[in-house]
Amino acid sequence: MGPNMTSHENKRRLFEVVGENPKAHLSPYCWRSRMALAHKQLSFNSEPWHITEKQRIARSGGVTAPVLVDGNQWVRDSWCIASYLEDAYPGHPLFASPSDKAKSLFVNHWADNTLHPLIFCAVIAEQFPLTAKCDKDYYRERTQRKFGQTIEEIGADPESARHAIKQALCPIEATLAESPFLGGVVPDYSDYILFGSFQWARVVSLTAFWPPENALHRWFEELLDAFDGMGRAQPPRSAF
Repeated sequence: MGPNMTSHENKRRLFEVVGENPKAHLSPYCWRSRMALAHKQLSFNSEPWHITEKQRIARSGGVTAPVLVDGNQWVRDSWCIASYLEDAYPGHPLFASPSDKAKSLFVNHWADNTLHPLIFCAVIAEQFPLTAKCDKDYYRERTQRKFGQTIEEIGADPESARHAIKQALCPIEATLAESPFLGGVVPDYSDYILFGSFQWARVVSLTAFWPPENALHRWFEELLDAFDGMGRAQPPRSAF
């Protein structure tokens, strides 16, 4: 089951970062949680959210999305959401074993700390125009405070960033050349972590990170089609 399909027993809500166009889902972390919910066959309502709307998610104890509301439970952070779902709904596991969860945690940290800074440099110049008007000033100020550079300075050399991404992805490409998914014959949460990263890039950038013959391309296309095409239903950058 995909988004906006609710259960009589439990109406779940997922707060997700969107741009000025509410169809532009801009957060890799929100995509992780979307895919995790779909994997668990748990229905949910998508709640479009802007980064300056902190009061709307205050009950989560945080100021960033994704936030999952499941009955009386408010869960923030994509990793915490995955762990919560695994404990609360053990069917259709995201982690086949403790070692698989440890593997996913490694991929989670690698994506956050190695891959995402490179993608950010490659796509920020294309992403910023999609940002909601109510968020633009805050987003610009937050970015400069975090990185010590303006958005224009960060995005000044996207080609070098794309080259660095290609190098960083070599182990992933080699793995997917021999295995259908990081989870083996079927995807697990480690696949959804990386899918979120590349779906973010697909939404905000016109430039692909790999050629069609690449193993990553085959893997990504399969995940776009998963869960009745939930990922592919998201319009790409060319639609905005």
